[in-house]
Order: sequence, then C-alpha cells, then structure tokens
Amino acid sequence: MSSYKKAQRSAWLVLTVAAAILVCTVLAPSAFGVPSPQDEEAAPKFKDIHTAIEAMYLVKAQFYKPVSVAELMKAYFAKGTVPGMLEVLNDPYTRYMTPQDFQALKDDSAGIFGGIGILVGIRDDKITIISPITNTPGMRAGLMPGDHIVEIDGVSTEGMVLDRAVSMMRGEPGTVVRLLIERRYPAEKFEVEIVRDIIDAPATRGYIFDPDAGIGYIELRTFSQKAGQDIEEEVERLMDEGMRGLILDLRYNGGGLVTQAVEVASKFMPPGPVMHVRGRDGQKKSLYTVGRRVSQIPLVVLVNEYTASASEIVSGALQDTGVATIVGVPTFGKGLVQTLFPLSDGSGLAVTTQIYLTAGGREITPETPIMPDVKVEALTPEELEKAMNDQARNAERTGPVTAEDLMRIDPDLDPQFRRALEILRYQIEKDEPVKSAA
Repeated sequence: MSSYKKAQRSAWLVLTVAAAILVCTVLAPSAFGVPSPQDEEAAPKFKDIHTAIEAMYLVKAQFYKPVSVAELMKAYFAKGTVPGMLEVLNDPYTRYMTPQDFQALKDDSAGIFGGIGILVGIRDDKITIISPITNTPGMRAGLMPGDHIVEIDGVSTEGMVLDRAVSMMRGEPGTVVRLLIERRYPAEKFEVEIVRDIIDAPATRGYIFDPDAGIGYIELRTFSQKAGQDIEEEVERLMDEGMRGLILDLRYNGGGLVTQAVEVASKFMPPGPVMHVRGRDGQKKSLYTVGRRVSQIPLVVLVNEYTASASEIVSGALQDTGVATIVGVPTFGKGLVQTLFPLSDGSGLAVTTQIYLTAGGREITPETPIMPDVKVEALTPEELEKAMNDQARNAERTGPVTAEDLMRIDPDLDPQFRRALEILRYQIEKDEPVKSAA
C-alpha cells in the first residue's frame, strides 16, 4: 500500500471514530455523568471527545501490543472518559494525565517541586511509598517505605492512577495535605497532616565510608534529569579522596528517566549496549553507552524489592558486563518503557511503547527480576527495631524504627551493606582486576 493511501486510510479512520463518538454522545442519556471521586477534576462523561480521538490514535499507533480501535471505542462508550477507555489495555502504566498531573510529572523529572518529599509507586495495587526523601516533610512526618496511602485529603486512593495521587499531594508550600496511612508493621492505620514545602531532591548522597580500605558509598535516590552528572561528580570527588572500591546503593530507587539510566551505567561500564528495547513489531533497538567511563574500580551494587525500572536497567547492565557484583534480594521487575505524549489541551498520555531488555538481552518482569549475584536478606522492620533497641539500651536512643533507620541503618545492623564491604575489601586486598566484557 502506498504512503498516500495509508495516510488517506488513517484520515478516514480518525474521521470515522470522530463521527461514531459524536453520534454516541447525542444518543447517550448520561452525557453529563458525575466524575469519579478519585478524579474530581476529570471532564464529565463524553465531554473529552477530541482528547479521546487523540488518545485512540496514539494508543493504536504506539502501544507495545496490537490493539484495535473498535476495542478502544467500545471501552470509551462504556466508560465515557479517556481513563476509562484505557482500562481495556490492562496496563497500569499506560495512563491519561490531566494538565495538572502532566505538569506534576514533568516537575518530578526536573527534581524540584512543591510537595511533601516522598517517592511513590504501585505495589499490591495500592499507592505505596517507595521512600521518603531525606530532610523533607514526608520523612519528618514519619512516613516509611512500604506504607500504603489509603486516602489523600479524604479521597480514597482505591483504583487511583499514580499521577493523580502525586498531583493531589503536590501543592503550594505552606499548605496542608492529610494522608490516611496503612502500615504493615506495626499493623495500624493512622492519619497524618503534612505541611508542603519546596522539595529539591538531589539525586545522590556519597562519602568515604572506610578511609583505610578506600571504600566509598554513593546512594542514588532517583533518575532525575541530573542523575548522570551527579554520579560523575560524586565518583570523581571520592576518587580524589582516595576511593579504591565503591558501593552503589540502588535500594528504594523506583526509577526515572531511561536516558539517565543509560548515562549512569555508562560511567562504570566499557563501551557497548546498556540496554535494548523491543516494540510490538519485534524489532530490537540497542541503546549504547554515552560519554566517558569515569571508574574501573571494584564495584558492588545494592538492590532490593523496591529497586525498579531505570534502577534495574543499570543493575542489569553492570551485572551482564561483569563490572559489578549485585548484592541484595530480587528487584521489583518492571521492564516496560513509557513514552510521554502531550495532547492538544495541555493534558498528557503515557503509553507503554516497548519492553526493555538488559545489556545481555534478559527481559525484566515480576517473574524474572534482576537476581542478585549474592543474595542477602535485609532485616525485617521487626528485627531491625529489636536490634536497634538492644543496641541503644546503654545509649540515649530508643523507640520505633524511622524511615531514616530503615533506609540508612547502621552498617552493623545492615547485612546487605556488611556483605558488600566484605566483597570490596577482599577485592581490594587481593588487588583483583575488575571483570570486563570484551
């Protein structure tokens, strides 16, 4: 079929969809239905026709699995909204964002925004705190990794898309947001009021942990727009301070920008593919290292069940190329790539366009996450609280475990960190050369 005929066919398809929706809108008795409580700012039913047409076209053309316009139209007629239409895809990552939600996502990628300072994701079909950010209202309020957010300002989060939850928690500094939290340990529900503030979330935190052995530590919190640059600066600074081995901590890192995952991995690995992506046509495209490699010293990467997406790209690349030892527990298992599309009314659409594969060609799924080279379980919150209180009997501190305790605990109480230290000390003492792929 010629390109002209294809374009003509596409034009007729869009016009047909538009006509069908207009007819249905005229005939539908519930054209001004009430928005769901989870999304009070959404347009009434069948009022977002032009946006729906745009979304249908994008999903039909870009979604990583084949999908028919007929299925999308049927879902739109049944639900009356773009978010309802997208439910037919059974993909929680393909989602519609209101203009406010879309702007919040762009702000999040920039790393500076007004909010409470927590990283969140979907776990067990619930809005879940992956980690609070250091020295933010969220951490000071006692929020913990693994906490479920049940309500935001009295609105249930059941069935709520992640971007809507993030947008509701964002806001002007000095304003208050009320959260109902469900915690697994100790099992409880409680409400907390948090005053929003400007959140400037640095991507990294690093220091020399063991000056005698020359072991450095860098915690990479998120893959925001400056993650690659921040990692390079941290590594160079610590190298100047005598670093001979590095622990890169990706625990509680829920991901971020794929471009930054490629940049971060490129700082440690030899030239070559960092990852591969594959669309519904089955074609594989490789993304290669960029810039220069800044370190070839022994490297251990810490991962846990909250290590997701871009973090899995990095840990998988460093594992496949043999430049790092992965320590911890199996990762989250999110190997899907979302592409953001702005829509004409200022809203946005995140569409799962591809699956990604590690540098060695492995798919990352909940069933096949990144498996550590050295599996080491972390202390449970119960075990950690007992150990900390035992340790503090003759000191000034006792009390419940905090997020700071859980995420950055004393190395004496962190079996994963201790194992990483053992590995690096052995490699440094033996002057073991770093493994490297040809």
